[in-house]
Amino acid sequence: MGQTVTHAKGASMDSDLTLLQSLVPDVFKIIRQRFLVLEQISLLAPVGRRVVAKKLGLSERNIRTETDYLKQLHLIEINSSGMVLTEKGEITLKELAPLIDRIFNASKTELQLASKLGIDRVIIVPGNADLQDRVWALMGEQLSAALDLLLPLGKDIITVSGGKTVANVTKHLSKRLSRYRDILFVPGRGALGDDVELQSNTIAQAVASKVGGRFSGLYLPENLPSEAINALMQDPMISNTFTSIYNSDAVIHGIGLADNMARKRGFDAFTRSKLMDKGAVAECFGYFFDHNGHLVDRVPRVGFQLEVLDKIPHVFALAAGELKAPAIIAYMHHAPKQTWLITDEGASNKVLREN
Repeated sequence: MGQTVTHAKGASMDSDLTLLQSLVPDVFKIIRQRFLVLEQISLLAPVGRRVVAKKLGLSERNIRTETDYLKQLHLIEINSSGMVLTEKGEITLKELAPLIDRIFNASKTELQLASKLGIDRVIIVPGNADLQDRVWALMGEQLSAALDLLLPLGKDIITVSGGKTVANVTKHLSKRLSRYRDILFVPGRGALGDDVELQSNTIAQAVASKVGGRFSGLYLPENLPSEAINALMQDPMISNTFTSIYNSDAVIHGIGLADNMARKRGFDAFTRSKLMDKGAVAECFGYFFDHNGHLVDRVPRVGFQLEVLDKIPHVFALAAGELKAPAIIAYMHHAPKQTWLITDEGASNKVLREN
């Protein structure tokens, strides 16, 4: 990501990289993508395009374009058994690794937290969202850069969940995301509560408008009975939205505090008390978890389901502020490996202090 270049040592090198990115804005995305393709071929050789595409969350067409180019450069060979690196390719991969690490490096704290949580990547922005609203803009910039880096060019589908954190962060996404992309934004759930501005439909529509993408709505209450959902699925517009949700290239979601989410879902005082007695600290996709990640309750919901998250190539979890630390710990027991957590120092420091 362009932002991470400032972490590297050597002012002259940093300046050169920044100038290069100004001239060719997608240069880092292209470099990283080709490096990752080479890396996967080296690890899995002989390997076919389909396997590499699945590993990297890219389309087979995208991988075909990249591998054809790498073949022209004599970095790989393609035969009946699959793709392998040439000697030149092996040398290039080895010599590129330090530069790639320098451009896209994560801090020691980010690596430590990602390892602790068992996910691919953590991005930590300065501050504490419980006290400083500027954190949302910083998280939005990082999310925008991550999406621009990881999403393939062409058609993309992004599912966006609801909630205050997602609303605050996604309003800072850049129009640059739609450069060379046709992005469809879809809501991750039906309507929840009375706060329209924080509902998934509203946020997805606002993001689509901001970045120049398209929008497909899901105008249904979240807590419909299954019989009603099955009947409504006969409607082509609703059916198409559900199809888009489950074929997403990326999902952006928040991690909620259990008590707050129970209130938003209209739980009465007795039910909320019972939930707290079970040790619930986190809510995500209608699931309530205790500190150790054990499921203590589940609310049927219209929209994206947690069980499908493993199949989504790119997952971005947003949570910030020291108060969110217990919820992050609880939910991350269930986060798929390909998750990128974007958070702040307030939350990350507290998570790291936990045993």
